[in-house]
Amino acid sequence: MSLFDSPSRGFSPSRGFRNTDPLAASGGFGSTPFSQSTSQFPDLPAELQTPLRPVTPYGRNPAAAGTPYFTPKPAAPAPARSIRPQPRTTPPRANTGTVAPLATRQQAVERPGDNLDPIPRAARTINEYLSKESRYPELDSLLGQGQSADYDIPSATAWAPFKRSAIYQIPDAVYDQYNQTEVHTMMGLFAEIGQAWLTVDNKLYIWDFVTGSNFQSYEALSHNITGVKLLRPKQDVFVSVVNYILVIATTTEVALLAVSANYKKETDQQDITLFETKMSVPTKGLDVSVIDGSAMTGRIFFGGRTDNDLYEFTYQESEGWFSGRTGKVCHTSQTLAAFAPRLPFFGPRDDTEFLSQIVVDDSRALLYTLSSKSTIRVFHLHPDGKTLSLRITHNLPSTFSNIRAMIPASPLLNSSTSIVSISPLPKQEARRTHFIATTSTGVRLYFSASSNEWSGDAVPTTIQVTHVRFPPDTEQSLGQVEFGQNTRVQNDSKVLTPTRRAEIFPPGFFFCFTATNDSFDTLFISAPDSAKISVATENAQNRLSLPETGSFISLESRVETIQLLTPPFGASDTPLGFGNETAVQFDQKPTEVAILTNNGIHVYQRRRLVDVFVAAIQYGATSSPVGIDGEIRRFYEQYGRNELCATALAVACGEAVETTMVNRARIQDEEVLEQARRFFIEYGGKPRVDDVYESAITPSLDNVKLSGRHDGIALYLERIVRSIWKSRIIVVGTDPATKTPVYSSEIDIEKLRVIQKQLVNLQSFLNVNKSFIEGLSGAEGLMRAVSRVEEIAQQAEHRGLTALVQLLNSMIEGISFVLVLVEDKLGDIMAALPEADRAKVPQLTFNELFAAPSGAILAKELVTAIVNKSIAAGTSVDIVAGALRRRCGSFCSADDVVIFQALEALRRAKVEQDAEVRNRQLDESLKLFEKTASTLTMEYLRETVTDYNKLNYFTGSVVLALLVAKEHDRQNAAMAYLASGMVEGDARRAKYEFRIDCYKLVFETLQLVDNLASKAPEPPFGEEPREVVLKSETWKLVYECDDEVFHSSLYDWLFETGRGQQLLDINSTFVLNYLIRKASNSITHADLLWQYYGRRELYFEAAEVLYELAQCTFKLTLERRLEYLSRAKGYCNSYGPMAARQKMNELGHTVQEELDVAVIQDDVLRRIKEDARISAEKKEALVAQLDDNLISLSDLFNRYAEPYGYHDVCLQIFQSADFRGMNEIRKTWELLINQTHEKTVNDQDILPYEAVADTIRRLGHRFSLSEHIFPPPVIIPLLENYALEYVQNAPNTWVVDTLLDSGFKHEVVLRVLEEMFRRDELPFQGTARRRLVKDAIYVGEKWLAAEGRRGGFKPEVVDFLEDLQREASAKGCWDMDLTNRLTRMKGEVRRRGF
Repeated sequence: MSLFDSPSRGFSPSRGFRNTDPLAASGGFGSTPFSQSTSQFPDLPAELQTPLRPVTPYGRNPAAAGTPYFTPKPAAPAPARSIRPQPRTTPPRANTGTVAPLATRQQAVERPGDNLDPIPRAARTINEYLSKESRYPELDSLLGQGQSADYDIPSATAWAPFKRSAIYQIPDAVYDQYNQTEVHTMMGLFAEIGQAWLTVDNKLYIWDFVTGSNFQSYEALSHNITGVKLLRPKQDVFVSVVNYILVIATTTEVALLAVSANYKKETDQQDITLFETKMSVPTKGLDVSVIDGSAMTGRIFFGGRTDNDLYEFTYQESEGWFSGRTGKVCHTSQTLAAFAPRLPFFGPRDDTEFLSQIVVDDSRALLYTLSSKSTIRVFHLHPDGKTLSLRITHNLPSTFSNIRAMIPASPLLNSSTSIVSISPLPKQEARRTHFIATTSTGVRLYFSASSNEWSGDAVPTTIQVTHVRFPPDTEQSLGQVEFGQNTRVQNDSKVLTPTRRAEIFPPGFFFCFTATNDSFDTLFISAPDSAKISVATENAQNRLSLPETGSFISLESRVETIQLLTPPFGASDTPLGFGNETAVQFDQKPTEVAILTNNGIHVYQRRRLVDVFVAAIQYGATSSPVGIDGEIRRFYEQYGRNELCATALAVACGEAVETTMVNRARIQDEEVLEQARRFFIEYGGKPRVDDVYESAITPSLDNVKLSGRHDGIALYLERIVRSIWKSRIIVVGTDPATKTPVYSSEIDIEKLRVIQKQLVNLQSFLNVNKSFIEGLSGAEGLMRAVSRVEEIAQQAEHRGLTALVQLLNSMIEGISFVLVLVEDKLGDIMAALPEADRAKVPQLTFNELFAAPSGAILAKELVTAIVNKSIAAGTSVDIVAGALRRRCGSFCSADDVVIFQALEALRRAKVEQDAEVRNRQLDESLKLFEKTASTLTMEYLRETVTDYNKLNYFTGSVVLALLVAKEHDRQNAAMAYLASGMVEGDARRAKYEFRIDCYKLVFETLQLVDNLASKAPEPPFGEEPREVVLKSETWKLVYECDDEVFHSSLYDWLFETGRGQQLLDINSTFVLNYLIRKASNSITHADLLWQYYGRRELYFEAAEVLYELAQCTFKLTLERRLEYLSRAKGYCNSYGPMAARQKMNELGHTVQEELDVAVIQDDVLRRIKEDARISAEKKEALVAQLDDNLISLSDLFNRYAEPYGYHDVCLQIFQSADFRGMNEIRKTWELLINQTHEKTVNDQDILPYEAVADTIRRLGHRFSLSEHIFPPPVIIPLLENYALEYVQNAPNTWVVDTLLDSGFKHEVVLRVLEEMFRRDELPFQGTARRRLVKDAIYVGEKWLAAEGRRGGFKPEVVDFLEDLQREASAKGCWDMDLTNRLTRMKGEVRRRGF
């Protein structure tokens, strides 16, 4: 059973042992009074303070008392001791009626970790809107299997999807030719090159239909023309100037003309040149009327009205061995009849099926044909560019069969219905839907093709109708249904019957021409309402559909053809997001379509959402029954707040364009612009906090739903820059002649200027109207907040809008910077860049330039390269920097200009030979660098310090590096990070590491100056070497620095270089703070700490550190811990100030107790080492345990002293613990005597009783001050018993002599012997009691002999012995010898006069 139950190094007080913890009452280190001289860290602002850990008493058991002061931690270091007050845990209550500064109040509600700067936060918003608009649904998800007829047919033309932007009259001469009945005429358009054409019999005329000029004719054909088509040629067949080929079909042949079309910017016209190719194939009897080709491969296909075969016109640059330059291939019939000329009398019958349309889908390598009997065939264009294979034939009954299985029967789809056209959908527009067929009743049939193969790019083998789109119903066509009120599908509407021609252009513009009579057509146009689709996509509760806005237009003429004037629309390269017109309305030119009729060319332009908005305002101001507000309310209900704000903002910034016959001009109507501004502000709403139902809850800024104004600005801004946002700025090519890199802008310069102009307009609008925009109007908006929640919402709005404005400014200047780059000699600028940066520039994107730190860093390098190039060319820095400042100030700030001036001064100093002038120039450069220390980058600093050191300008290196470190961390975050223990993941780490990099430059400088001084030559007598003076001046600057983080780094560097002892000679509070902080993790620093205190006669602090060191968990030997305790005891006994004497005494007492315990542990360690009973392996383990940390008394007793039989050590433990358990003490003494006897039984050098006597004497002197550990009532009986039982041949007086020699007084021995005699206990019974009487007589004799002369003998002893004689005589324990001895004693007493 263990005697000691306390976990501390002392014994449990419940067993009667004292608590010896010297710091329990004072609170340990870090509390008064011990901490007053151990921590000099400055108080930090509350927001930078790390919450202090609870202070626990530092007991002698590390596990019980918490983390020891000097215990090295395995992970992050513990926080240094500090006397800072606890940080405030709750913010102070704001005064009622006042508004705290915005930045201060934001800190209380921001999410932890949401520490984005304004520009990156705004960039994140732009990315979110880009991502949201890229999720615009693909066509296949809008049109599932089934039917639909979701149209809005507004009665007002302001809401129509297209507007007529121009009408170009047919020249009179052409018109007269066309109306001649005795000739064969045809008309058409070459919209790609801005030309119209007319055939009169065998003649072809073309002219510029916009200007009605530049007539050309081709009259080399011999027979009437039956078909004309403008196509792209094959590569490498014609010369490079030929970019088109004109395919002309006559009654006997198909011929090719080469066309060179070059746009002339100065005249805004195409320069057209026709070249004869001498390429033709015979087609007599085919009556060719349909021609089409592949723009990708240049292959030409045609068909005639005499059969249903598909032919290909093959052509090549030169003749081959077995082929001519041209050829005709029939891909649908392999009989000889397919190649033989058709005779006129074998012409087609009325029921002959022939080709009516050929279309090519290059994206899928498919060719579709439509026959006169509505049979659709699908061909595969093989990659070899020569082969064409028929894959699918799908007749009209199969089509109707597909439809009947999917939807109810419709009178619009019966046996009399035919298909009038097919329009392919490229795979960029739809994944599953391959083409759309339009019927003679105006129904659109969406066909999907599939393959039996698993590959996603497999050639299709079957097609089927997946969706049917019916025409609008009668009420819709009359404009009697308001927006969103149509909820049913009418499958019998005949408003588009009969459809004579139809075309569908991406992303779903439907142009349907119905025959009003033989002379006039009516046009129905419908277009997907992409804004409404976007709203439905964001609202997950709405089912996705394809809403279309349509309008009916009476052309009052007959349509000949319809073609796109602009490139096919596509908002993205994938089906997802392809049809999002609203997203690209400010980036892409609106789609324009030219319709050729017999009275002119009508150009219709797609109305963008901004155009609709302007038209609604104009319509509301003139003839709308609900007025302007009613029309805009309708816009709001259709498209939501964000879209309205973005559109109104765009209009207010001049995005709306009014197209006339002459030109396209931005709308400058002040009334329209003012109304747009008003609606942007009024419909913007307010920011609100979602999911907050209790007024006591303070929401986070990130829980605020910002206003429509913020979202509108972000949306408009995203749409302006979306085309360049993720684009690279610079692309690299290769000069074919020199094989050297050629750098150019990836984005067209004019486009960049347009985007910049749009951004500038937005910036101007926000600057002019910021007082009306909540969030930009300043503190006034916050003053109007009526609750804390509303105040938080206003703060979030301000944060969001401010971020967007800053990003807008960055975009404007970023584009200016790009323009500076590309307008200058970009190759020279790239050559001036470092190799690493030169490789990064082609990867730099616009969004990185605008918002990413990496982009800003790279831009700085480019600016430097520009300046360096200009300086090399002899241009002044001020001129170059001034030009950059004017165009892109943020990329070349005032600080940058000063840096360039400083660099120029440094360059002059490097080449200057005169030392005095050179020093002035170095001083000048340093002064300039000091002005820009807060913005100086590490690269500039490193290069400058290197140059300064090469010029022996060491003081400049030190001053500049220290100043840059300070200016980059004005809030002293690095000090807070250092004081908080340098926890991993702390956001302040970056500031700390930057400053450390600066300090490393200082240390390099110090090393250089030290090396220079050590190699200095011996100077003349009385003079000091210049190198030594430089060293002294440099080190003086270092020591005078008031930067504690620097001093900490400096001292680390001194330790690393083996000069740690140098700290003892530095008189600075920074040294003390440093040693205190480092001591918890380094024994070397801890040793220096107590030495530092000792040298400055701070003895209490030195003793305190030594005491802590003795108990720390560093890997120290027991001998070293004893040394620490001994030194601590010595310091506590030293002279100290009166105020510290009490503390020193208390600590000295504690140290002494610890020293006593440590001495016991050392005794145990020595005994373990000498104990032959213990195996070597076990002994090694025990020594390792004991020769390390101090061990508690409990452990020393229970684990070592008692188990291994070190009974004398057990007695020492009892004494140190003030243990008074007499039974245990008696047992220990008994075991000790027995153990001593047994060890010497066989010893030839010493008798057992002598060994026992020596042990008693030795321990008696050790424990003489403790009557509980060396108690006479225990020791004397044990020794008498031992003598009686074990000792036979020894002097009769050896027991008494041993007792008296061990320190017992004569009186005490007599009293115990008397008690033993009178108790009559075994073994002292009968005659055995005579031994006690003899010993008592001998004690009296010794007492009289020893104390008689000094008068210390008590006469009562004689009386006592006489009484003992009487009792002993009565019991037979007395003899004559004892009588004689007692008689002599009495005589001696009388003689001496007692």
